[in-house]
Amino acid sequence: MSETLRGLWLEVRIIPVLLWSFSALTLGTALASRGHGLQVWYYLGAVALGVLIQGLLAHSLNEVEDWRSGTDRHASPRILSGGSKVIVAGLLPPRALWWVFAAAFTATTVIGLALVAAAGLDLLPFGLVGVAGAILYTLPPVRAAYRPFAGEAIAFVCLADCVGGAHLLQGPSIDGTTAAAAVAVAAYAVSMLMVHHYLDHDADAAADPPKVTSIVRLGLAAGRRDAIAWCRVAMVAAIAGSAAQPRLLPLVFGYAIGLAAHLRCRPADVASVTMCETVIIFAGIASALCAAALLEPPLVLTLLAAAVLIALEMRMAVAPAHTPAA
Repeated sequence: MSETLRGLWLEVRIIPVLLWSFSALTLGTALASRGHGLQVWYYLGAVALGVLIQGLLAHSLNEVEDWRSGTDRHASPRILSGGSKVIVAGLLPPRALWWVFAAAFTATTVIGLALVAAAGLDLLPFGLVGVAGAILYTLPPVRAAYRPFAGEAIAFVCLADCVGGAHLLQGPSIDGTTAAAAVAVAAYAVSMLMVHHYLDHDADAAADPPKVTSIVRLGLAAGRRDAIAWCRVAMVAAIAGSAAQPRLLPLVFGYAIGLAAHLRCRPADVASVTMCETVIIFAGIASALCAAALLEPPLVLTLLAAAVLIALEMRMAVAPAHTPAA
């Protein structure tokens, strides 16, 4: 049982969830609740949906398909990429991951419909976009993760959707500042995703079917330029948002650190990619949550929660793994 629970924990991939859905949902909530009062249960419901949709729906499907295609079984030296590794460690077999997907889909439906019933029908499209994105990222007919530029497009839409949906859940209509923040958070996440694919280049190209990510199609040098361009888009949007709402300035500072890491990164070097991706991730998490705390002080607790979860994730990731019998 302990191995199964550890497998479920690792499959969620807490650190990417913190950068992506958690940061986006928290920032969207903060932008809406400032001056209106934080509706805590709506925020917690949104976070629960974010964990379910990104951490379990999207990740479990992607884990199974990447295992089947062979990209996660490739011998390429990778530390942060290459999936959650729960299958190779014998923690969760592919069949169990399909059950995880089914359970997460059921829970997502129940929580999502409850929030729509409580807060309004105009929230339904935001939930549908998130679920559709999680599924179509990996499965046919779109299979976006296996097509150049399509994976980044779905990731961008889903992250912007998180910011907008969380904002609307708190009550106020979405304004220009929130739109700028949504573009910033989404573009920054896409820039991180491209760095995440650097060390997967050979494995993805050798997969069956080939996983033709943007990095595979463009090559490492041009792919690096594309990743940097996405980060610059995030910077411009963060500057625009902070011009209207100065409490968003942490995004500008954090994304500047992330951009510096992009510029220093050597895509073919394992140590360089691992270090730079780590900086990009942590700068993104810290900047979004600090901005949220400035906007809505009670959300400072999200920084503490993130620190605890990151420490636990790192501890779980390095724990001895069970090796399946031959």
